[in-house]
Amino acid sequence: MDTLERENPHGSGAAAAGNYQALIVNQPHQFQVHREIYTNPRIFEDELERIFATTWVYLAHDSELPKSGDYRTTWIGKQPVIITRDDEMQLHVLLNSCRHRGNALCRAVSGNAAKFRCSYHGWVYSNRGDLLDVSLPEGYPADFKLSGLIPVPRVSVYRGLIFGSLAKDGEDFDTYLGDAKSYVDLWAEMSPVGTLKVKRPHQFVLPGNWQLQVENSTDGYHARFLHESAFATMAKFGGRSLSQTTALRNIGAVSGFDGGHGMLEKPQMAALETAIFDDYVACLTEKYGKERAERILGGYNIMLFPNVCLMDSNIRVIQPLAVNETVVASYFTELEGVPEHVNRERLRDLQWRLGTAGLICTDDLELFSGVQTGLQARDMEWIVLSRSVDRETVHPAGQRVATFDAEAPQRALYREWLKLMCRA
Repeated sequence: MDTLERENPHGSGAAAAGNYQALIVNQPHQFQVHREIYTNPRIFEDELERIFATTWVYLAHDSELPKSGDYRTTWIGKQPVIITRDDEMQLHVLLNSCRHRGNALCRAVSGNAAKFRCSYHGWVYSNRGDLLDVSLPEGYPADFKLSGLIPVPRVSVYRGLIFGSLAKDGEDFDTYLGDAKSYVDLWAEMSPVGTLKVKRPHQFVLPGNWQLQVENSTDGYHARFLHESAFATMAKFGGRSLSQTTALRNIGAVSGFDGGHGMLEKPQMAALETAIFDDYVACLTEKYGKERAERILGGYNIMLFPNVCLMDSNIRVIQPLAVNETVVASYFTELEGVPEHVNRERLRDLQWRLGTAGLICTDDLELFSGVQTGLQARDMEWIVLSRSVDRETVHPAGQRVATFDAEAPQRALYREWLKLMCRA
């Protein structure tokens, strides 16, 4: 039994007491997290309040609301919200709850409307959130007053990515992004004109904790093992040589950032046929120059804490439902300013690799179920995230860089997790 196990033999006791410091081991040569972070319902409820209700959370992409009157429903943690575009094209993010009896005002995922009428008692709101009409108003006192829908206190849009925060106060959005911001720029500039459109998502329910998908999105260590048969299949039927597979060659790097963000870098991750890839590179080089184009093609999985991963051809959004249930939505990103055949090939590759029924995604989904099952073993208390913990290059601003198979992004995740969970 190691030192931590002697000091904290019962993880459930630490969780019940709110002693989250006892659930993370952060030492120079050792990093571990306790299994109850993935399995304890009380911890999950605290995550909703201390993480999702306090930090910046990804909501949608602005291309999902291209016209005035467009709206989109989504969640911040488990709190329902509506994103709207008013007549002046301004964005509003509103709690999706009628001020009368709390009915979810808007049930559709998306649509276009100037007004929202509650199905329960007919109260009407504008798409700015103003209360326009109270049905049968004579039934209320003469001085009855009630404001409109409750706005999400803070909203920020960067490179088309819409984020919201339920906290009235807190760090500003630029501070939240930190050093990850320059990599978000590289991701956006996969388009020669710097803009893209997202398409309707592939979506699945993950039978496991939300952090399993967060960890996995920037994990370079697992691919050569978990996806071994997928790579062999792609080599046999997809025309891709195993010797060219980045994960098998273990080239690239990972980074952990302050704020819980992580990144997996895989050189030339754009998996396009040679001729199509050359056309794409020519577009980028003409716009940005050779050196910048090469950086853009570095290929990045950028995990922005707590719930969105920006990948080479898709945006992956992670929505927690319960301690052991998560919804994951994958949105194809159609690049603007490139030849049509480039996007067509990118979509084909996404379906082949990362679509809901793709070779890679199905491996991961089975894996998450296996981990959630294995974590029910109470005597197997500690998850080990120590790979290359003592071999990171730490930049002045806090970015920690390590080899492709290191666990630096996962450690960054749990450093931020601990900071927010321990905050009063």
